[in-house]
Amino acid sequence: MNTTELLFLLIRSEICGNKNEAIIESLSENDLKSLFRLAKAHDISHIVSSALEKRGLFSNDEVSRRFQREQMISVYRSEQLKYAFNEICALFENEKIPYIPLKGSVLRSYYPEEWMRTSCDIDILIRDEDIKRAADALTQRLDYQTDYRRNYHDTSLHSPNGVHLELHFNIKENMRNIDTLLSEVWEHSRREKDDAFRYELTKEFFVFHHIAHMSYHFINGGCGVRPFIDLFIMKNNIGYDERTVRDYCRQCDIEDFYNNLLNLTDVWFGGDEHTPLTQRIEDYILQGGVYGTLENKVIVSQSIRGGKLKYVLSRFFMPYEALKNYYPVLNKHKWLFPFMQIRRWIRFLLKGKFKKGIREIRVNQRVEKSQTEKMRDFLKEVGL
Repeated sequence: MNTTELLFLLIRSEICGNKNEAIIESLSENDLKSLFRLAKAHDISHIVSSALEKRGLFSNDEVSRRFQREQMISVYRSEQLKYAFNEICALFENEKIPYIPLKGSVLRSYYPEEWMRTSCDIDILIRDEDIKRAADALTQRLDYQTDYRRNYHDTSLHSPNGVHLELHFNIKENMRNIDTLLSEVWEHSRREKDDAFRYELTKEFFVFHHIAHMSYHFINGGCGVRPFIDLFIMKNNIGYDERTVRDYCRQCDIEDFYNNLLNLTDVWFGGDEHTPLTQRIEDYILQGGVYGTLENKVIVSQSIRGGKLKYVLSRFFMPYEALKNYYPVLNKHKWLFPFMQIRRWIRFLLKGKFKKGIREIRVNQRVEKSQTEKMRDFLKEVGL
């Protein structure tokens, strides 16, 4: 059994509750090292650790201790995020700010154990006009820190003990095919009966948002294993209307992509056999880690935009529709567009990203035409 097969066997035993998985008598230290590297790269080492512990496969070595440490950190991080999330929700209720919890804050309750669904941050959506008021309340009442700068769809804040909050003012991904529907997010939410200002996405729109978000990460270098676990959990625990989800995907031209996500999910967690396409998708996902690789991102972008020069230009010159999310003043004063481009470049330099930009340009130069052509064919087959 290779490392990949072992990884998914152990995940299935934890997430799916499979009691009939193959018996593993023991694992060598090298086996554990390879398994740890792969699991850690996808932020699922804590789930694997739990499965190994239940099977009695730990020994008194450093790798076993690293696995166990990851599990303890995950449990601690889960409790920390839960406390911060409840504190934020209580504040928004008190300040009468409508809000929608997103992603892991909702999903973790559907996992066998909440700590199994790790998150690096808390994602909450509020209306754009409430951003300043919400950020002020968080800094004044809960001592959060922020520079009030807008990213494409959120403002970042940090609690005194280091919890990262992404306060979204939209959930768009700068992708035309999905952004029209994602911009209607409030129309696909309903107020929670127990809270005056808390809203929840409909089950179908919640699932669609997850699929759309996966498509964004997929074309930016990879999305990791965890979103597939999320998809499996949603499919088997949320009880959404499949026809409605498919209608949303069809509107955004990602239904084929959704089908391929389900196919790979069935391979990893349902025991189905690989097809040539699911095997290629697996290879793409596993080599990329949680957020994908820079090389994959550049190759994909070149294949979409049509070459090295167009890729570089797209990185230097952000389209108006995207830039106005960073600088809302453009909504009223479109003539400021070139000045906001320059401001964005200055911000890029001040944030210390110059070296990263140089590295990206070098990767762009190394990419061969055959790589972009192969990627273009792959994306078309995947449904993107």
